Amino acid sequence: MASKVLQTRPMCGRYVLTVNNRPELKTLGIEVRDRFNIAPQTEVLVLDETETPVLKPWDYSPSWADPAMHLINARSETLRQKPAFRGAKRCVFLADGWYEWHRDHRGKTPYYHHLGQELLYFAGIYNETSGCAIVTREAHDNLQFVHHRQPVLLESRAVPHWLEGHDLFASAISHQVECYPVSQAVNSPGNDGPSLIDPRQYQPTSSPTPALGESGDLFD
Repeated sequence: MASKVLQTRPMCGRYVLTVNNRPELKTLGIEVRDRFNIAPQTEVLVLDETETPVLKPWDYSPSWADPAMHLINARSETLRQKPAFRGAKRCVFLADGWYEWHRDHRGKTPYYHHLGQELLYFAGIYNETSGCAIVTREAHDNLQFVHHRQPVLLESRAVPHWLEGHDLFASAISHQVECYPVSQAVNSPGNDGPSLIDPRQYQPTSSPTPALGESGDLFD
């Protein structure tokens, strides 16, 4: 049976990971490249439950789902309650930052969220039969003006604890996250390159059909 793509507009639907300026990532034994517009349903670099770097599709579905559910986010508040996530293994996404779209009566504007040059660790889940999803939580107060959700951010020392099964949804570093508006070019998953994270003036635009991974409120 053909899988059915879940028609949702999720929170945290695009992010950035660069490796050329990160020696620690070049020694992982997996060939990866700088990516400035990582979109759902593509292969992404994660640390699995044994902290082994692996490539997995950013596209989670429980093994029993037919057709497949195609989830890219999992709410931390219901992670242990929803049947879709029972039996899921833990993983960690590696990122420089993520994009989120601010919406108002004038339209929408993409914002890039980051911690300077620091590598970010997103809490995630995966299974062996599909792929992985980013775990999200309520956004910190300083990010609420863009969107009400954000990835669960882990400190590097907390990564092993998350992978061992401990719930670490209260982030100690979210208050340090900064964000700024960027080019509308990030709206298209086909666009890539460092210019996507260059600061731009706030220029909302309307778009009746969101691109894959572009933010919204239906599933976040």
